[in-house]
Amino acid sequence: MAKKKTDIPFYSLDAGAKAGIEIKRLTELGTEEIPFNTAHRDDHYIFIFQESGEGTMVVDFKEVHVQGRGIFCILPGQVHYGVVVESAVVWFLALDNALVGEQFRPAFEGRQQLVAIDDAAAHRLRSCIQLVHDLHQVLGEDRFQHAVLRSLIDAYIGLFAGIFSEENRLADDTTSRTGIITRQFKTLLAASFRQMKKPAAYAAALNISPSYLNEAVKAVTGMPVSYWIQEEVMTEARRLLHYTDHTVKQISDDLGFDDHTYFSRSFTRTAGMPPLAYRKAYRK
Repeated sequence: MAKKKTDIPFYSLDAGAKAGIEIKRLTELGTEEIPFNTAHRDDHYIFIFQESGEGTMVVDFKEVHVQGRGIFCILPGQVHYGVVVESAVVWFLALDNALVGEQFRPAFEGRQQLVAIDDAAAHRLRSCIQLVHDLHQVLGEDRFQHAVLRSLIDAYIGLFAGIFSEENRLADDTTSRTGIITRQFKTLLAASFRQMKKPAAYAAALNISPSYLNEAVKAVTGMPVSYWIQEEVMTEARRLLHYTDHTVKQISDDLGFDDHTYFSRSFTRTAGMPPLAYRKAYRK
């Protein structure tokens, strides 16, 4: 009898992660040594810098293939796992959410592709992450060491964000009023989508009118508030259908729906098929 799939594993940083940081350089990594080969999610950010080799991972149902040099960011809550790795040299940096500055986060949100990098960018990243690693190894109680480490982390994430922003040709000014509102909405949405399903609820929480919230979010993202609420809820529904054996009613309850038949109709409208048909079609 197949083992019943319960909740998707959800991992936090190890208790031994100093200052909310876990950093590793993995060399000659092969498929048999993949440290994350089963589907799970984390409550923190993960920044991956592959110096060489080849690898494939799946993040929220999208396959990401890395050949040669490249960078990638896994956001808190995304379900991911490694598939294949061949002779890879990889820098792995896991960071407590508080260490990822608000000014950098928009560069990574909603972008699940690998970004290839050139020699100059690889050299800058390698130099910076080596400094982070060396200081983290000897980190003690000295407050100046902690301040320097935080600055180095900002520099490293800033390099990532700059590369991602250039690759995606971000046109929105994330320091503008509309950019700030959109960022605040996305942060609130990630934390509250189970309880809050109406645009008006988010507007009230942000102390602005629903029309202004919708105008700001649509100006920055091209899509209205209702789209992003539905996208967040249905992405989580797909995760639970794919990676657990929870019933449709259990999933509906988990997502904060009072009526599981309404949830089923909403899912069918979005996915083009009922929840159980989706599970049968897409889960291996």
